Amino acid sequence: MWPVISGGIRYAIKLQSPQGEIYWAKNKDGKVDKMALLTGSSSVYMSIKCALAIAKLLGKKRPSWYKAKASLGDAIRFRPDLFNMIKSRYSMDWYYPVLCGAISGEEAKRRIDKSWEKFIVPDWGVRCVSDRPWITMAETAELVMTLAAIEDYTRARAVFSWLSDKRFSDDSYWMGVTYPDGIIWPEEKTGWTAAAVILAWDALNEITPAGRIFNHKFWDTWKL
Repeated sequence: MWPVISGGIRYAIKLQSPQGEIYWAKNKDGKVDKMALLTGSSSVYMSIKCALAIAKLLGKKRPSWYKAKASLGDAIRFRPDLFNMIKSRYSMDWYYPVLCGAISGEEAKRRIDKSWEKFIVPDWGVRCVSDRPWITMAETAELVMTLAAIEDYTRARAVFSWLSDKRFSDDSYWMGVTYPDGIIWPEEKTGWTAAAVILAWDALNEITPAGRIFNHKFWDTWKL
C-alpha cells in the first residue's frame, strides 16, 4: 500500500499554494481551480499526519511532507482569509480544523465553544448549515469525534445520545431531519452516515485501536 499512500500525498502536496492552503480541484486538462476549502485542507492535513506516521514506521524520511504539513497547519490556524468564506456557514468548517488536529489545546476548546450555540440544537444534533433548520446525523457524529479528540467526553457522550432516536425501524440512521417539525429528509440511507456513527462510537469507547485516530494526545506521542 505504500506506493498508493505516497502517490496520494505527493499529488495533494502539488496542489498546495505558496501560502499553505490546498487548492481544491484540478480538471482533466490539468488546470487547477485555485479555490481552497477549509474542510478539504483539514482532511489533507490529517492525511499527511497519517502518512508521516506510516513513513516513520517504515523508516522512510519525507522532509518535504513535514514542511507541507507545517505550512498547511499555519494556514488553517492563522489564515482564514485563504479559504472560501461562504462555507463558514457549514458546521464542518467549525469543527474540522479541530478534528484533524491543526488546532489543538485551549485554542481548540475556544473554537468549539465560540460557535456551539450557532450550530447546536440540544437533543437534536448539529445543523449542517447555521442558517438552515436541518440537523444531520453525520455532522453530529463527527462532532462527537471532535469532542472526543480534545477529551471533552462529557459533551461528546451527551451529543452522541441525541442520535439514539434518529433511526429507521431497521436501525439504520437518518441522513437528516428538519427542526422543529421533525420531518426526516432525505429518506436516503447513506453509508457515510452509518460510518460516521460507528467511528464516533469507537472514539468514545476505543473498541478498536482506530478509536484513537483523532485523539490529540495520541498524536502528541508521535512527535510529528
